[in-house]
Amino acid sequence: MCYTLIEKRKTIVHRLLSSAVNRQLQSVGPTKGSPVLPQLPEGFHHLYTHIEYDCASQYYHHFGSARRTCLKTGKWSGRHVSCSPVCGKHVNFDPERSEEAHWPWLVAIYRRSHKGMETKVMKANSQEEPLKKDGGGRSSSLDQNSDWQLVCSGALVNQRSLVVAAHCVTELGKVYPVDTATIKVVVGKHYRNDQRESKGPQHLRVGSIVVHPNYDPYILDSDIAVIKLLDKARIGEKVLPLCLSENQEEEVTSGQGVVTGWSPLQDSSLGLDEKARVGLVHLADIVPCEQQYARNGVPISVTDNMLCASQKPDYGPSNICPSDTGGILLLPASSGNQVSYNSKHSQVQGRNKGSWSLLGLVSFGYDQGECDPELYTVYTRVANFKDWIESSMK
Repeated sequence: MCYTLIEKRKTIVHRLLSSAVNRQLQSVGPTKGSPVLPQLPEGFHHLYTHIEYDCASQYYHHFGSARRTCLKTGKWSGRHVSCSPVCGKHVNFDPERSEEAHWPWLVAIYRRSHKGMETKVMKANSQEEPLKKDGGGRSSSLDQNSDWQLVCSGALVNQRSLVVAAHCVTELGKVYPVDTATIKVVVGKHYRNDQRESKGPQHLRVGSIVVHPNYDPYILDSDIAVIKLLDKARIGEKVLPLCLSENQEEEVTSGQGVVTGWSPLQDSSLGLDEKARVGLVHLADIVPCEQQYARNGVPISVTDNMLCASQKPDYGPSNICPSDTGGILLLPASSGNQVSYNSKHSQVQGRNKGSWSLLGLVSFGYDQGECDPELYTVYTRVANFKDWIESSMK
C-alpha cells in the first residue's frame, strides 16, 4: 500500500481526484462478489489507486506527473507534483492603451532618505553633456510625507527575488550594497500613491542584496543586482514574476521593446491617478550609440553587457523618459525580436500570446533637462547574467 502526504500538502494544487479511492478492486478469482477492502488510516491508499493533479489558478503551472498510481513497491509512479507561478503572463494588457496597463512584475524600490543624498552623475572629461545614472540616484520628493524615497524600479523574477540595477542599491562609487534596512520594496502597485487603492500593494521586507561581482560603478558595466526577500510575494493577477530570457546568446541589436517604471519625480498634474510610465523603444547596435554619445561630448564604451535603445520621434505611444526613470526593458510576449504597438510604424499583434521577458535594466543616459527621443539610453543586458541571477536566488 502507498503512503502519501497529499492531504497535508500546503500548495495551490486544487483537484486531487482519486478514481479508485473508496472503490472496491475487481475480483481476481472466480467468486461472484468483490472483497470488502479494509478501512485504511489517513494518508494511505489502496494498490493501483490513481491520483490526478491540476493547478487551481491560471497564474500557476503544473510540474511533475499529472497522473500517479499506487504501485506494489509502496511508491507512487511518475514524478513529484508541484505548482509554480507562471512567469511573464499579462492577462489584461491592451497595446492600444498601454499607459493604463498594470505591470504585475514591476517592483517599486524605495530608499530611506537622508541628508546629503546627492545626484549620481558621471562626468566625462568635463564636457558639457555629463552622463547620468537613471532615477536611482536622483533627488526626488518624499513618498507620502515619509522618510522613504522612490528611486528605482525592479522586476520580480520569483516569489522571493527581484532583479534591479546595481546602482539603485549601492552608494555612489561603491560596489557593495547598502544596508538592507534602508531598502523597501513594494509589489502589486497600480498607482504611485498606495493610498489610491486599498488592496493590491504588498510591502515586502528585504533579506539580502547581492551585487554582481564585476559591477563597475564608474563605467556601469555589469550594472545588476538581486534583492532577496524575507517575505514571499502573494501571486495573483496583480503580482506575477517576469520571465528571464531563455537564450543567453541571443543577439538583440535591432527591433523593439517596451520600457516601463516609476518616475522618481511625482507628476503633480496627475495627483493620485499617477501610474507607472511606459513607452516603446527601438533597439540599436552599439556603433551608432557610441557615436552619438561622442558627438555630444560624452565618449563612452558600450560593453557586451549593455544594450542601447532610443524612442525616436513619434515612434510610438509614450509617457516616459527612460533615462529619468529607473525602469526595466521588456521583450513582449510572442514578439520574437519585435513588439507590436498602436503606432504608424507597427501593427498590433494578438494579446496574451506567450510570455513577457526581462530584456534590460535602465542603467544610464544623458543629463538632459528635457527628454529627447533621439538620444540613446543604455541598459544592462540581462540575458548575459541569467546563470548568475538564478544562482543568486538560491
